[in-house]
Amino acid sequence: MKKKLLLLLFRVIIIYYLIHIAYDLPNIANGRFYFKWIPLHASEALLRVMDLACSSLFALLPFWILHRLYPARRIVRIVLLITVSVAVLFFMHYGVARLQYGATLRLRYYFLNTLFYIGVYLFYGILFYFTGYAHDKEMEQKDLLLQNRQSELSFLRSQVNPHFLFNSLNNIYSLVYENSPKALPAIAGLSQLMRYMLYDGNDRVPLQKELDYIKQYIELQGIRFEHAITTRVHVSGETGQVHIPALLLIAFVENAFKHGDFAEGSEGLVITVYSSLQKTQFYCRNQKGHGPKDAGGGIGLVNVKRRLELLYPGKHLLEIEDIPDSFTIHLELTHG
Repeated sequence: MKKKLLLLLFRVIIIYYLIHIAYDLPNIANGRFYFKWIPLHASEALLRVMDLACSSLFALLPFWILHRLYPARRIVRIVLLITVSVAVLFFMHYGVARLQYGATLRLRYYFLNTLFYIGVYLFYGILFYFTGYAHDKEMEQKDLLLQNRQSELSFLRSQVNPHFLFNSLNNIYSLVYENSPKALPAIAGLSQLMRYMLYDGNDRVPLQKELDYIKQYIELQGIRFEHAITTRVHVSGETGQVHIPALLLIAFVENAFKHGDFAEGSEGLVITVYSSLQKTQFYCRNQKGHGPKDAGGGIGLVNVKRRLELLYPGKHLLEIEDIPDSFTIHLELTHG
């Protein structure tokens, strides 16, 4: 509020002197360089300061009234207060003018002579308020939309499959019980995955880090199968300098394990990534079947679609091919 009042005062002072300069333009054109608005004596300087103060108040008071009362109070009350304030200021200004020009200055003449100038200050004060009000409301709306967007993204990120965690712990428990040499690597892998989800899940990460997470995820999913599952991951291009939102691609891999066929001898899962500083292409294909499935919830394709809309509006392409024997995802992200 204080900054806005100071800014308004500064602009009103500029308008005040611009009006007086414009008023003296005919004198300048005729070669007369006597400017009434430049005081020559201390008494004139005092009167000029009083005149400037009254003129400024024609803009500042309506602004202050609107700031205090709009839009909570009724418009009629606001208009009435502004009208009374302007009337009081007019008579104050008239008193200053009588000190400057003498007691013979008539009220009616002075009113008609200053009506335009009063209107300029009054209009500018009101315009300044509503311009700032509209800007503040726009910024509030943007902040609200941003907060809602961040809340929605946080909610979507929080839905990373908890069932996978319980499944992995049960599988690791079985490995430990059997004294399997796979137990310690599995615990280390799960620890790294949890660290990634907890500490990197709210940030953009290098594409390579997301791909490393996917590979660890695949290794942990493989624990629940008695045989070695078939997975192929092909990566080419720039993966260190390209950044994407963390946990963005995992939904597609999670979906593949939930519905895919990983029986011995099946095609399993194929992931292909082509990346540059401009674009990233992600392909994920799995064979559909009736092998053991992860029946848990997971992020879901609907949620990841919404994340893409929020994070890459107009800068992504998501194509899904669902045929009887396979399921293919193609995601294209445009960077910058």
